[in-house]
Amino acid sequence: MVRSLRTSATLAVLLLTWEVVARLFFPVYILPPPSLVAQTLLSLTLDGTLWQNLRVSLVRVFAGYFVATALAIPLGIAAGWWKAFDHTIGSVLELLRPLPALALIPLAIVWLGFGEVSKIALIAYASFFSIYLNTRAGVQNVDPLHVKVMLVYGNGTRDVLTKVVIYSILPYVFTGLRYSAAVALILLVAVELVGAQSGLGFFLVQAQSFLQMPQMFAAIVVFGVLGFCANFLVAGIEHRVIRWRPESRP
Repeated sequence: MVRSLRTSATLAVLLLTWEVVARLFFPVYILPPPSLVAQTLLSLTLDGTLWQNLRVSLVRVFAGYFVATALAIPLGIAAGWWKAFDHTIGSVLELLRPLPALALIPLAIVWLGFGEVSKIALIAYASFFSIYLNTRAGVQNVDPLHVKVMLVYGNGTRDVLTKVVIYSILPYVFTGLRYSAAVALILLVAVELVGAQSGLGFFLVQAQSFLQMPQMFAAIVVFGVLGFCANFLVAGIEHRVIRWRPESRP
């Protein structure tokens, strides 16, 4: 309760400061006050512009994030558990990891075109490695004693993976998921700035082209809210799934 009050008070002070500074020292085309940004957001919501672009962006980011998660977790488990896999497929992934997703945008457009496939692929690529690396690290840090006890009692590799490894790596996996959610949003902005005809990033560039600063700030605010909601959602799922950790209990 105290923390919520402090956060709310800090936010209120920041917004008030922004309002005063913007009205006293800056024209609207440089720094619009938050009251004008709020009016713009309301107008964009009522006329459907915000929802239309937000829907397109959400489909892209969720699709890319889902693909990354579906690939990264099993590959991370395999790389952490089987050394042969880590020395082959894992080595290839390590070679790809330093390549920044932003540098691959032109290549993705040439190979996959300007459509949704290239955008989703880039978001998935950027989101993949954090989940993969954290999952692999989780497997490699499983207590060997737990594994030995399972094997002594006649359990096979499948039982060890499903009854020991999966539960042990969950904190690592959720750390990767939370970080990758932010990365996915960053790439969403980037891919929508190039070759998109809809989405929040496209709306942002369009507003910039006409120096519509209230619209620009409105889009930036929405991106910030999306980032907060994504982190809150993943953290909430983590809290419900990993209930045995002391810090996760109510």
